[in-house]
Amino acid sequence: MNREKMTRDLDNVDEEKFIEDLKEIILDAAKRCRNCNYCFTICPLFHSTRGFMSQTPSGIMQSINYALRWNLLKREDQEILRDLLYLCTTCNGCVLRCKSKATGLPVLDAIEAGRKLLREMMIGPLPQQRKPLKDIYLYGNPYGEKPETRVDWLKGLNVKMIPPESAEVLFYVGCTTAYEPNLHPIGKSLVRLFQYLHINFGILKEEVCCGEPARRMGDEGLFREMMTRNLDQFKSVGIKTIVTISPHCFNTFLNEYSSIQEEIKIQHYTQFLAEAFKRRTPLFKREISSVITYHDPCYLGKHNQIFSTPRELLKMIPGVKLVEMKMTKEESLCCGGGGGRMFAEVEEERRLSDMRIAQALEAGANIVATACPWCYKMLQTSIQDANLGNKIVVKDVAEILSEELN
Repeated sequence: MNREKMTRDLDNVDEEKFIEDLKEIILDAAKRCRNCNYCFTICPLFHSTRGFMSQTPSGIMQSINYALRWNLLKREDQEILRDLLYLCTTCNGCVLRCKSKATGLPVLDAIEAGRKLLREMMIGPLPQQRKPLKDIYLYGNPYGEKPETRVDWLKGLNVKMIPPESAEVLFYVGCTTAYEPNLHPIGKSLVRLFQYLHINFGILKEEVCCGEPARRMGDEGLFREMMTRNLDQFKSVGIKTIVTISPHCFNTFLNEYSSIQEEIKIQHYTQFLAEAFKRRTPLFKREISSVITYHDPCYLGKHNQIFSTPRELLKMIPGVKLVEMKMTKEESLCCGGGGGRMFAEVEEERRLSDMRIAQALEAGANIVATACPWCYKMLQTSIQDANLGNKIVVKDVAEILSEELN
């Protein structure tokens, strides 16, 4: 049984069957694993921990497999297994590598099934991740911010609120951009771009979390509650197109909300802008003098194969010099924020975001562009901690495009 079928059937089964389905996903994937180790070098943990074989995709999968087979989940020291499972950034690199080099196992499905199993048994998630889950339940966002302040960043902007107004396109902002002041410029940049393109768009007056952090941290019940709340809202206002800032929201709506794509078109903003710019070629005010490198967000790239579109948008700017880092596209190095790790510190010899900034500098860039709020935050933290602000900055693709508009 795969993850998609299990998700569709969850409302119709009892807890005991849900747990058995999770075990089936883990045992089946582990049984078919060749232990070929091809997934090791693509895994971010290989680069950041240089740890034991257990700290690799197949190692994590086999750890939960043996815990099930040997009936070890009832031992008091299961924090060891929990900490191992929650190391994973869920970047999907192991899945792509296994597909191209080995048997194409659903390694990530098995790891996430393990997290859900630990959550059901009250072993997971990590202690630091419990508050964000509670905050999603109480406030509709993982940061514990007041829901009524979610649209404060829009003050001074002429943007429709849905409802009472209606629009052709729903601009789904997401929790991080809405509540993090340093990311407000990304949202404002997209508003400017949409208005420049004369897009009939609006923002949900009572937008709530898509639920992605809950699912990545193993809380399937909370994820499905947020999915229901969102679907009810989307249907009540008659939305036909949703454009997201975050690749995580995009992936959740596109691939994890039951059959939403049959009724609503789901796009990441880079896809939407690329299509819109074909209808109206943007006018840029000057040639850009910076050297830009693009960091592929995992949930845009490795999960959904959107690699060229953000680069094509950047290349529209006259004179742009776009360089590539040594790890890019399908083999791009994860920023380290996915899989619930935005909400918890993990043991690493070197932070993934630090390594990524070093790669950007090595490529000769003075701007590292990305298209994900979490990547932005992780990379910006590394730049600040290393006092590299005079050498390199991180910007979202939307910011760069907006700044250069005539």
